[in-house]
Amino acid sequence: MKVRYAVTALLALTTAFTVACDDDDDDGTGPVVTPEDFSATLTGAAERPTPVVTTATGSATITFTPASSTTGATGTYSVTVTGLSGPATAAHIHGPGGVDVAAGIIVTFNVTTTSATSGIIAAGTFTSTGHATIDMDSLAVLLRNGNAYVNVHTAANPGGEIRGQIVP
Repeated sequence: MKVRYAVTALLALTTAFTVACDDDDDDGTGPVVTPEDFSATLTGAAERPTPVVTTATGSATITFTPASSTTGATGTYSVTVTGLSGPATAAHIHGPGGVDVAAGIIVTFNVTTTSATSGIIAAGTFTSTGHATIDMDSLAVLLRNGNAYVNVHTAANPGGEIRGQIVP
């Protein structure tokens, strides 16, 4: 009789332990991946090495989604401007670079209009393939630490007309 109680107790403990250790990931896709949002406010005064005198302003939003067990890391972006001196010729993420540093291009944005001086000039998705010159984990670190910036270029300002640091 004591053996039966001992076996029943052992089975109950084993079941409780198994349930407690279950990671509740029954769909097989791995842990939940949480996207991170970043933004930048763009001005001519933020341009480096020399600020640009312009009334143009802009904003950029970036959502970074880390890799999961089934997909690679991705980023989505949107760049909106007002009052550029002419149509945007390019828009990028540059880094690593703090507020007073001019840095190289690390992500190229797809400029979606070649005639507008105001409005959404770039929007889309980027991955490490074909868009970024660094791996996505390194990019995430730069974004989280404020060591990257968005730059919008025009024909009148080929080095960049407006720029802004990317912040969480």
